[in-house]
Amino acid sequence: MKRFKLSQVSNLMWFMFIMFSFAVGLATYVVHQFHASFNWPTAKGMVVNSWIIERYHERSSADSHYEVAIEYFYAVDGKIYHKSNKTDITGAIPGYSIEEAEALVAEFPSDKKILVHYKPSNPDTAVIKPTMHLFMIVMLVVFSLVLIPVCYVMYLQMTSAADSFIVRNV
Repeated sequence: MKRFKLSQVSNLMWFMFIMFSFAVGLATYVVHQFHASFNWPTAKGMVVNSWIIERYHERSSADSHYEVAIEYFYAVDGKIYHKSNKTDITGAIPGYSIEEAEALVAEFPSDKKILVHYKPSNPDTAVIKPTMHLFMIVMLVVFSLVLIPVCYVMYLQMTSAADSFIVRNV
């Protein structure tokens, strides 16, 4: 049976292991929350207002994207909640094209009755359009694929002789 020598693992490998483990954990949590929002209970609500916010990219003032904010009320167990954050639509703040932003605002006009998906353990956390963002799934896969070779190199460092190439140079 091989003996593991943790002291042979380089600081760089420990740093990469910690960073990518944290990234995988965070991405897993976010994907889980997005997925869970599809099964959250719903409450009746009403749109108060919706609007488009134009944002410019820092590097180029010619390129812009748009964010949509929707103000709405809903009630859970007799308590009224008021939401107006941009993240209260889908759970994230995606950048939309002007056409997508206008379509989303048109979908939620003032005084429209809506169903609000709220988190049972915290009804103040809610979305009106549960969405699974492909970007988060891709990031989870990418971080996981980077973490696998990091773990393998750490394994090689722990099980190799102290004077081997993998211990001395990685």
